[in-house]
Amino acid sequence: MNPELELVSNYSQENQKEDIYRLLIEGIKDYAIFLIDPEGHIATWNAGAKKINQYDQEEVMGKHFSVFYTPESIAKNYPAYELEQALKNGRFEDEGWRVRKDGIVFWANVIFTPIYNESGKHLGFSKITRDLSERKKAEDDLYKAYENLKDSEERFRRLVEGVTDYAIFMLDSAGHVATWNEGARRIKGYEAHEIIGKYFGKFYSRDSVLDGYPEYELKEARAHGRFEDEGWRYRKDGTAFWANVIITAIYNDKKELIGFSKITRDLTEKKQLEEQLFRTNEELRESEEKSRLLIDSVQDYAILMLNTEGYIMSWNTGAERIKGYTAQEVIGKHFSVFYPREAIENGFPAFELSKAIQDGRFEDEGWRVRKDGAAFWANVVLSPVYNSDHRLLGFAKITRDLTERRRNEDLMQKNKELVRINNDLDNFVYTASHDLKSPIANLEGLLLALKEDLGANCVPHQNILSMMDGSLQTLRKVINDLSEVTKLQQAKDEIEHVNLLQLLEEVKANLRDTIKTSNAEIVVGDMDYEMLSYSRKNMRSILYNLVSNAIKYRDPQRAPKVTLSTKVSENGDFILSIIDNGLGIPAHQVPKIFAMYKRVHDHVEGTGIGLYLVKKILDNSGDDIKVFSTVGQGTAFHLHFKNQKV
Repeated sequence: MNPELELVSNYSQENQKEDIYRLLIEGIKDYAIFLIDPEGHIATWNAGAKKINQYDQEEVMGKHFSVFYTPESIAKNYPAYELEQALKNGRFEDEGWRVRKDGIVFWANVIFTPIYNESGKHLGFSKITRDLSERKKAEDDLYKAYENLKDSEERFRRLVEGVTDYAIFMLDSAGHVATWNEGARRIKGYEAHEIIGKYFGKFYSRDSVLDGYPEYELKEARAHGRFEDEGWRYRKDGTAFWANVIITAIYNDKKELIGFSKITRDLTEKKQLEEQLFRTNEELRESEEKSRLLIDSVQDYAILMLNTEGYIMSWNTGAERIKGYTAQEVIGKHFSVFYPREAIENGFPAFELSKAIQDGRFEDEGWRVRKDGAAFWANVVLSPVYNSDHRLLGFAKITRDLTERRRNEDLMQKNKELVRINNDLDNFVYTASHDLKSPIANLEGLLLALKEDLGANCVPHQNILSMMDGSLQTLRKVINDLSEVTKLQQAKDEIEHVNLLQLLEEVKANLRDTIKTSNAEIVVGDMDYEMLSYSRKNMRSILYNLVSNAIKYRDPQRAPKVTLSTKVSENGDFILSIIDNGLGIPAHQVPKIFAMYKRVHDHVEGTGIGLYLVKKILDNSGDDIKVFSTVGQGTAFHLHFKNQKV
């Protein structure tokens, strides 16, 4: 009798009362449920078997069940092994690749169960198969994602642990140290097992801890997202070092605070250089904080990982802020994208990587380029990262934007140059105003002797002699004005209460002959105030120059009139106004009238020093002068004095 028919016949005889279950099995489509004889030939077939394996019943009945297995499994005799294990253990369950009719593999869960009759005779096996391909794919995808996450975490961990110039570690939400990198060990002196779990206040002075400064730092980081500071911190051995510290609050996906990242850099050498510069540079003596910012110009850090060829593998928010690229835009690109064209052509990026490998680290300062093409001055530290077998994994790269410091250093150099030029100018003016007095006096004496020698013969030469005398007087006045400029540069004037009306009377007395000759009228207008806190000598010089100029540059068609008045503006400035009805100043000349030796009207005698002195006096006291003029009508000078009290 055919074994398959015997199995089915025996199975049917033993289970005639359970035909309803047979019908149920034949209708199941999600499981392949069928019988095989003791040698492994297929004896029954259900709808689920057809759906999963794709064979019709007439195609598969009587065939060996190994038709569903891969060539590799058949070569290892794996189908026979499954039947042996089922007989030995009463059942056998397995998962693995199986083959459909069209040759496509699928991931299957298989259960074999041996079947016996009532007398214990082995009739064959039941075989239940389930297609788990979708679950297998989901598991594989999850595994790949998990492996990628592990790789990313490993790169980040090695990036942080490989940095030796910065202490980079985590604090829990209460401020206890949770992680510790090589840079932290080198800078602070603690081994990881000595410090992890301890409160980070151990790095601060006793007074700072008592004042609650560590708690204040965490509070500020929570309130603003980050906190940056510079100050003295302490190593394990008790020595102090000047540190730049950045604390950043870290939140989970639920916006719950889980801790803080803390980056510390030892800036002691730069601090010492800063203090030395502060002590030796008297012209640029500023506060300690300004000098620190001048040298260090504190900024955030771009921290990224490069592979062994220099291609970017990770990117932090500091890198995005400094360089302008998002992570999606830059990961996978070569780090030379940040360098000027000349540096790339000279092979400088490759040189940096080779020096980092050769020396263990590489530090440099130079121009780098942002995404928008703008250049910035950067401090760069490159550190090679190795695994436990000392195989090079890549490089940690930390970049700091020092553009502001570079700009301040350039300005400092320019300020030094301006101070030197100003000193040279003062020395020249002083020399000219003093060394020329003696030759002028000699010329005056020689001219007088010449007149005496000529006697009556002076008459034919009187015009030339008068011109020579006038030139000497003009030269003497120029020298005297230069002396006034020198005195103004060097003087430290005492402030006193000045009565403007009394001072005006003194000026009028000095100009008595000029006023009488020109028939000038000096009048006093509205006076909101008469007293002013100022240097009396300087105020007299201001009034004298402005009033004498008003008379000197009078309109020949009318008698000169000069009006003096005072008022207090809405913003609190004390305004002194001197208004005349003279020739007026062309609009394009108004900005130039306070320059030394500048004269608008050449037909009037003068040196061009007076208005320069007025402007210089006001500039030295922090005050200002405004000019409004109309040609043919006159000019108004409004002097604004600040920090006065009614």
